[in-house]
Amino acid sequence: MREYSDYIETTRRYLKQYGQFKVTVTNLKDDIDTWQQIIDSEIVAPIAKYDSQPGGGTSELSTVEAAAARREKVTDMIIKNKESIRNIERIIRKVDRAIEELKPDDRFLIKGHFIEHKSWGELSTEKFFTEKWARERSRKAIKKMAFMMFGDKALPRQQNLFIFYE
Repeated sequence: MREYSDYIETTRRYLKQYGQFKVTVTNLKDDIDTWQQIIDSEIVAPIAKYDSQPGGGTSELSTVEAAAARREKVTDMIIKNKESIRNIERIIRKVDRAIEELKPDDRFLIKGHFIEHKSWGELSTEKFFTEKWARERSRKAIKKMAFMMFGDKALPRQQNLFIFYE
């Protein structure tokens, strides 16, 4: 069973990788488009010809079978990429919804530090916060985000839901 801190760490990791998630989705979609073009442009495999001469004895695929095998392999890659995209986009939506529910200052700190990769010093100067306050505020915001993303299993066991949102 996952512990409370695991969900906090997962939330932190998702935030740090947010930009990479978006790029990955774009690249996977590009791969799908390329593979789909390969399938669409593939010349129809020739019809198998049969004659009265005995043949066989080789383990090689005929032209028809090889074309079918290539098509099946590319189709499988497309299916796997689509599944990856669905999973990554689900994480992106969770992160986006959780960030949007934060208070404006918390949202500024989370986006600024984790997504835009600004230092605590830069963020503190920009909003006239102390670095210590900014760090503490973001720790609390990440705990709230973990709860929004993973539910009550992201809370410490003794945590009361009503106290959490004060």
